[in-house]
Amino acid sequence: MPAKRAYGMDQDFYPWSPIITRPVLRWPDNARVALAVIVNLEHWDWEVPPHTPLAVSPLGGPEGLWSGNQPDFPDIGGYGNHEYGNRVGIFRILTVLDKYGIVPTLALDKAVADHYPFLVQEGQRRDAEFIAHGLSRRRIIHIGMSEDEERQYIRDSIAAVDKATGKRPVGWSGPDFQETPHTPGLLAAEGIRYVCDWGNDEQPYKMTPKTGELYSLGVNAYLDDNYIHLHGRRTINEVNLLWREWFDGLYADGATTGRLMVLHLHPWIMGQPWRIRHLDDVLGHITAHAGVWKATGSEIIDWFTAQTGEPSRLSVAADVNPLAGQQRSQTALPPGRFDYAPITERPMIRWPGNARVAFWVA
Repeated sequence: MPAKRAYGMDQDFYPWSPIITRPVLRWPDNARVALAVIVNLEHWDWEVPPHTPLAVSPLGGPEGLWSGNQPDFPDIGGYGNHEYGNRVGIFRILTVLDKYGIVPTLALDKAVADHYPFLVQEGQRRDAEFIAHGLSRRRIIHIGMSEDEERQYIRDSIAAVDKATGKRPVGWSGPDFQETPHTPGLLAAEGIRYVCDWGNDEQPYKMTPKTGELYSLGVNAYLDDNYIHLHGRRTINEVNLLWREWFDGLYADGATTGRLMVLHLHPWIMGQPWRIRHLDDVLGHITAHAGVWKATGSEIIDWFTAQTGEPSRLSVAADVNPLAGQQRSQTALPPGRFDYAPITERPMIRWPGNARVAFWVA
């Protein structure tokens, strides 16, 4: 018997909504483009529990296949790359964002929330928004989880951000954009109001969980720095050009109805010295245009719900944090093979002859 076909979607997470049929969306001051910059603060585990699905290694393939080791062996390359991002790269990115007056939305996983209070404080100094980002880079949501296991995963992720920052997060970005059919409903039930995993639009939109309310603030995965540059094999010069052309297209179309640009960054990628000037170049290009609204994720969703007549409950007051004002202990990173040492806090190094760079050829 032939399948029954009907107008609409083949799933019930959100309704079919072609952009040309929607009411005109106006951003503050009639801006054409709302710009959000999401920076991932994430940890690559030294070890993971048995039967954990393979994550994609920063070196280019599934970690076990790339290294030749079983998944329970350390991926030194992945571990080192992510540690570089948290020790060095993040500070280059924050400096560029400061230059252009951009307040970041920081996607914070539980491992970083637990073990990197210095990074949390750097975000708080900038009034950054913190959103939940799972347990760690290697422990992702996967279809092998039961619904109860996934619910606990989400609760633990949210609680870690709440404890570290003193404010319960209202946004969610899944590691590797991974979800199961249960994820949207579980997020909404736990008070998450927007999710960044659905890169299928150029505007926010309301999703349809069975309980609560949930909005999509989608990241275009193919324009994420990891996917377009490392896995997509585009050179950094090509990434620079494509990001600027991405913005130019949105800006042109934004003359008719507001568009959304979510720039998704990883400190271990764009925080490298040969890449950071390209981020500076792209953000300089974007912010040189009139009609660009620089905002955090929750600011965008708040405005969107006000424009579309939806209830807005995103601007929540900070929860009482029993650790507020206290010195947080600097927990050694698992497995404690070296201490966390952000480059901005180390004694100044002077090379011979006051050289700026020590050059070494292996």
